[in-house]
Amino acid sequence: MRSGETRVKVRADDLGTISGRTAKTDRSPFPSSVSMVIPAHNEEASIAGTIRSCRAQSYPIDQIIVVADNCTDRTADIARGLGVVVIEGKGGSKASAQNMALSRITSDAVVALDADATLSAHAVAQMMDTLRRGFAGTCPSALPCDTTTPYSQYRTLYHAIANGWVRPLQDVFDRQLVLSGMANCHRTDVLREVGGYPDDNITEDFNLTWTLHRLGHRVGFTPEAVVYTQEPTSLRELLDQMHRWTAGFAQTMIKHRAPIMDGRAFVVVASQVVDSLIGGLATCTLVPYIARHGVLRGLRSWWSPLWVVVTVASLGVAVRQLGWRTTLKCLPSWIVMQYLTGPLTAWWLFREWVLGRRLTTWTGRHGRRPALTPVTRNRKAVLAAAVAAGTLVAVRGWLLRRSPDQAP
Repeated sequence: MRSGETRVKVRADDLGTISGRTAKTDRSPFPSSVSMVIPAHNEEASIAGTIRSCRAQSYPIDQIIVVADNCTDRTADIARGLGVVVIEGKGGSKASAQNMALSRITSDAVVALDADATLSAHAVAQMMDTLRRGFAGTCPSALPCDTTTPYSQYRTLYHAIANGWVRPLQDVFDRQLVLSGMANCHRTDVLREVGGYPDDNITEDFNLTWTLHRLGHRVGFTPEAVVYTQEPTSLRELLDQMHRWTAGFAQTMIKHRAPIMDGRAFVVVASQVVDSLIGGLATCTLVPYIARHGVLRGLRSWWSPLWVVVTVASLGVAVRQLGWRTTLKCLPSWIVMQYLTGPLTAWWLFREWVLGRRLTTWTGRHGRRPALTPVTRNRKAVLAAAVAAGTLVAVRGWLLRRSPDQAP
C-alpha cells in the first residue's frame, strides 16, 4: 500500500511528515523557544483535542495560550481545566484575539493554531527548523481530518494540490501567497516589529504574509509538517469561507500593491488571478457551449487543450500526495465544487476590484451577517462611462459587420 493512501485516514503523528523527511537539527540556535496561541470563539467541542495536539508535540512548548474571544459556551472552562493559560476578551476578530496573547509571549517564536485544528506530532519542530534557516514565518501542509462529506472530499484534493504543487512553486519564487491562518509559525520579534497580526482587512493571514514580503522578510512553506482541519459541514458554510478567503486576497493585493512589488510577486499573483478568472469563465461557458454543440462534441472541444493539461497535472499531484484510492474517492466532489466555486470566485474578485464592494464582516465569526461596502459615487461614474464606451464600440463593430461599405 502506498503511504499516501493512509495520510488522510491516519493521523501522521508517528510519521511526522507527508514526504517522509524528518526535522533536521543542524541549524543556528535562534529561534529556539516557542509558544502556542489558540484564538477560539465558541469552540467547546474541539478545544480539548486542539490543546492535546499541542501537548503531544515532540518540540518543547513554553506555554499554550487560549484566547476565548466573545465566547458564550464552555470553551474557557475546558481550556482552564486542561491547565493552559486562558485570556477572555472581546477582540472582535481573529487578529485582535491573537494580539491579546502577543504581549504575554516571551518565547522566540509563536505558533498560531485554529481552535478546531490539530497538528502532526513533529509539526512545531519542523516549522522551527524552517525559521532557523532564516525565515521570518512559515506554515504547514493542510489536510482535512476526514473524507466523509462532499465538502471535506473537495477540500482534500484542494489542499493536496496546494501542498504538492502550488506552494512549492511559490517557494521557488520566494513569494508564498499566504501563510495559512489555520496554522502558522512566526518569529516573535518580527511579529512585534510589524505591529502584531494586522486587523485592517477580512483576512489576517494574507495581510501578514504580504506585510512581511513588503518589509523584506523571507517566508516559506514547511511541507513535511501537517495541520489537520475541520472542514465546513454545509454548502453555505463552505461558500462563506471561500468568499472570505477570496475577499481577503483581493483586499491584500490592493493594500500592498502586491502585483507590482517585484517580478516574482507579479508571477505568483498573476497566476492566481488568471487561474481564478479563467477557471470561472470556462465553467460559466460549459453549459451554453454544450447546449449549442451537443454533449459529445461539446465535451471533446470545450477548452479541451487547457483542461486536459490542468486536470492531468492536478490529478497527478493529488495521487502523489494522497494515493489513488483517496484521490478517486474525492474526485467527484472536487469536480462538482470546482464548477460551483469557479464562477463565484470570479464574481467575488470582480465585486472587490471593479465594483469596489469590500467584504467587511462574515458569518463565520460572532454570528455576524456578511456586510459589503457600497459602491462609491466616483466609481459609479467611472463604471457608467466605461459601460457607455463599451456599448458604443460594440454597436460600431456590429454596424461594420452588417454594412462595411455604408458604415461611417
